Amino acid sequence: MLSSSLEGKNKLIHKGCLAKDFNFGQNQNSMKRRYSWFKIILLAAVFFVQMDARAGKLAMPEVKSECLKIHHAWLKEVFFLSKNCVGFTAPVSGRAYSYISIGIYESNVEIIPELQSVTGQLDGYTRNVWQDEDADLNWQLVANSADFELLNYFFMNMPPSNSEHMRLVSDSIEKISSKKCAKKMNEKSIEYGKSIAMEIIEWSKLDGGDKAFDTNFPEEFEPPKCKSCWVKTAPGYLPSLLPFWGTNKQLMNESHLEVKDCEVFEFSIDSSSFMFQEAMGVLDNSKESDSKFENLAEYWDDGAGYSGTPTGHFFTIAHQLVVREGLKLDEALELYVKLGVAVNEAFISAFRLKYKFNFIRPITYIHRYIDPQFNTRIASPPFPEFPSGHSFQSGAATEVMKSIFTDSISITDSTNFNRTDIDGAPRTYSSLTEMSEEVSISRLYGGIHFKETLDVSLACGRKIGVFVVTELKCRK
Repeated sequence: MLSSSLEGKNKLIHKGCLAKDFNFGQNQNSMKRRYSWFKIILLAAVFFVQMDARAGKLAMPEVKSECLKIHHAWLKEVFFLSKNCVGFTAPVSGRAYSYISIGIYESNVEIIPELQSVTGQLDGYTRNVWQDEDADLNWQLVANSADFELLNYFFMNMPPSNSEHMRLVSDSIEKISSKKCAKKMNEKSIEYGKSIAMEIIEWSKLDGGDKAFDTNFPEEFEPPKCKSCWVKTAPGYLPSLLPFWGTNKQLMNESHLEVKDCEVFEFSIDSSSFMFQEAMGVLDNSKESDSKFENLAEYWDDGAGYSGTPTGHFFTIAHQLVVREGLKLDEALELYVKLGVAVNEAFISAFRLKYKFNFIRPITYIHRYIDPQFNTRIASPPFPEFPSGHSFQSGAATEVMKSIFTDSISITDSTNFNRTDIDGAPRTYSSLTEMSEEVSISRLYGGIHFKETLDVSLACGRKIGVFVVTELKCRK
């Protein structure tokens, strides 16, 4: 950067940018001439560095690279907050990830000529906060400020220790990113990032899921009663989780139409029926002694309170692939925003259907009609069986990832590497399809879903993923 500045100093001087500030009289002694030239060279270098820090920010690969690193730092914090914050069940966590991913995208979309804002494409989101044409911004601070504000809101019930850690992370990034820009520019950038975040936060309050971490089990809901109906299950016998989640306002208001034909199979207790055979499939697998079934069930369990939930798991995989494949900021932002939107849409549609069909869990059916000694490898979640939320979000997430990486990419998932409560050894897949199928079938191995449910749900989730990939236009 300095050498290029020096190469341009003569042109700059002849244009009158700096020469008028100095006396180049021929009567000066050699010491003064050398000193004056030194000042010219120094000021020219400073001038060009400042120009790079202002006008060059929109194009500098280094700035974009630093912005991506900042977003990755905050996505790691989202993963830990999803584990540590009370009430962040899978749909609640998915919603938080969704709005945060939108904020991540919007905070840097203006520095990427190939991309456009998603304003007007997501139901109710109209962006009114924009950079002034004459304003110079520190885009690293814009990214840091937006991410920090979003995390603070969507995880507002975080423990004090996490809150203190968040402030330290933000201050550290701010200190490093502020060094090369003027104080006023930095202050303006921080406020701009905050404004982007606050606009998204206010919009999010209208979807019906605001502060849902505190209302996972609404007392006013009374589940219907019938032979095929879901009932409370061991071990906790918890009431219905988020029975109204399916009424939340979706980000893309036509996404649910992709799964309008999603139907549960017929309930029957006849030993020759399809239903009975599905239950026998769950029971037979529970008796398999091969440890791989339990390992897979636990690996993909992603339960609230001890993992980053299903959405956190997929965002971590996406992060790993972005880093490994060396994706630039534009592709990473497109991946994250579509992933967040797709998973949120998948959970809303899945829960709408869950409480529409209110279908019985395998443990209840098998205890009643086949084997009262049956037990599951993982705990049955406190909501109806059909469809599978895991399979929905797995199908949706992997379709988004295919649009960026293609299906044939190899994946090594290290998300659970540091866990000691399960076998968290990294798992490798030859394609995203293979991984999504394993995520889905792991629920059969866990004993909590019928195989037909998983197959139908995975296909439906994929439809939602394709819809988001196709309809959410990030590229101009």
